Amino acid sequence: MKPDESLLDKLHQLQIKNRELEQVHLLQTLILDGLHVILTTEDIDALFAQFFGLLRQALHFDAAVITQLSDERTQLLSVSCTETDSDGALNIVQHIHQKGLERPLNAFHIPLLFEEPLTLTSPWSDMRSLLGIDIQTQHAEYQLWIFSNERAAFGPHDLTLLQQFSSFAGSTISQVEKRRLQQQQKELQARQDQIEKVLISSEKMASLGQMAAGVAHEINNPLSYVLSNIQNLAYNHEQLHQLIDALKHEVAADTALSILEHYRYQAICVDTDDIMAEMTEGATRVKDIVKSLRQFSHPDQSKTDDIDLAELIDNTLRVAWNQIKYSAQLEKHYGNKRIVVTARSAQLSQVLLNILVNAAQACDEKIGLIQITLCDDKDNAFIEIKDNGCGIPEDTLTKIFDPFFTTKAVGKGTGLGLAISKAIIEQHSGSIQVSSQPNQGTSFVITLPKQPDLSHGEADGYL
Repeated sequence: MKPDESLLDKLHQLQIKNRELEQVHLLQTLILDGLHVILTTEDIDALFAQFFGLLRQALHFDAAVITQLSDERTQLLSVSCTETDSDGALNIVQHIHQKGLERPLNAFHIPLLFEEPLTLTSPWSDMRSLLGIDIQTQHAEYQLWIFSNERAAFGPHDLTLLQQFSSFAGSTISQVEKRRLQQQQKELQARQDQIEKVLISSEKMASLGQMAAGVAHEINNPLSYVLSNIQNLAYNHEQLHQLIDALKHEVAADTALSILEHYRYQAICVDTDDIMAEMTEGATRVKDIVKSLRQFSHPDQSKTDDIDLAELIDNTLRVAWNQIKYSAQLEKHYGNKRIVVTARSAQLSQVLLNILVNAAQACDEKIGLIQITLCDDKDNAFIEIKDNGCGIPEDTLTKIFDPFFTTKAVGKGTGLGLAISKAIIEQHSGSIQVSSQPNQGTSFVITLPKQPDLSHGEADGYL
């Protein structure tokens, strides 16, 4: 070999080595940047978008798409694309998939792959070359497709680089998939724990409802005796009063007056009348509470009645009074007009109870005031429950009707009260609005049609 030929051969070998070193450098750069992506990216969609940016550092291309094989392994699904219109790319690779062309694939001239021209939209109609490789992960099969407007744009070195990168990409995607699955498992576990708490709470509420109905029944019987005996005692007291008045005429006036004053007859009569009145009032209140408990714990929540809203509110207040009386004063503005709606009384009682108890709890740290206003128009009835409590922050106000959302301490609330209340009101074709200012108070306004269509939903499951 001549000296000139020897130098040319060495120069050629050096060029090959240099190209290999450049390729190794490019791959190492991709891997290092990819490691950074792994550490900073939690979402797979964002990961794919960053993959395109990484590849642009090593390869020149005009568009790229990542597809995933469907569960039936019959078609490809677009996962991520550099273009907003991914249908063209999906059309091309779907035809490649149907033709059974294996990967890695280096197509120098795309139209030659198909017997008939494909109908493509811009920018895919201008694509002439593509590289295609498989990316295997633990949970899915992806394909990476890189397009160029130039014919024969990609060479063997590009395909080798992409193949080497695909192995790393598969590991990267697997790591993100694993983190995502772990996060989903944590969320599912938290959700399951919350549901279990709600179910336990629901069971407790159902048991309490049955117990309340049983207690109300047991109290009602002896209470009937008490009320009956109070009436008999009042009658006997009146008879004794008449007897003493009659005896006064049989005894000398001075003597009778002296005897009556000695035994404080007049004071005893007044005191006894007061005692009888207080006993009657107390027993009647107990009777009303028992009646309210029986109505509230009635098992048939799907029963529809014509309901006097003022009476319904008062019945609910008797149930909630123990929570309200220590926290707030109560103002009722019912007006002089009787307002009647067709509704499920047990459900509406539950809505009112939820809102009233929340209002009382909002007033715990100040001198509270709860105002209940009832009014109507031709078609609707309106109930406003307003308090001057702690109020609700603006960023929280939009979430209060979300299931499981609560601002109460752990164990103090399930986050279902207002969600169920909204569902009940909407089931009655009504609406519920809330307005609030921190440290000023909160107002709930319930709108109820007087004649709603209740045939579309049942009342199952509300506690």
